[in-house]
Amino acid sequence: MHTSQSIEQFLRAFEHTGSRGEVSRLASCFAETFMAAGPEGARVVRAADFALALPKRQKMFDAWGWRSTKLASIKVTEVNRRYAIAETMWQMSFACGEGQWIDVLVGSTFLVDTEGEFRILFYLSHQDIASELRERGVVQA
Repeated sequence: MHTSQSIEQFLRAFEHTGSRGEVSRLASCFAETFMAAGPEGARVVRAADFALALPKRQKMFDAWGWRSTKLASIKVTEVNRRYAIAETMWQMSFACGEGQWIDVLVGSTFLVDTEGEFRILFYLSHQDIASELRERGVVQA
């Protein structure tokens, strides 16, 4: 059985692991196979493949001036005793010039399996971060 607090603790650990670039730990937060979806569509992803893609994603974020990602809000809805949906907002900070920062709020929804060790079964990105940054002039087209 899970609580909203235990889901939040899991996602705060996920946040910490992601900010430290711990690829294998970050990938271990996901089920062996999970679904990822966003503005570009949905796909089934193997956690092992996801782990291989994470360093490339990190390089891309670093090139954009990424400095941090923090969990800004979370709303947990219990689906049943085993599963919960976490609707989240993340504050991403980017350097965009000498001493200038821009914060971008991005939404994500997670379906979390809470039986045993928590695992993300479904990840939905509410927006395309690259498009958001282009609109704000942080990333060149």
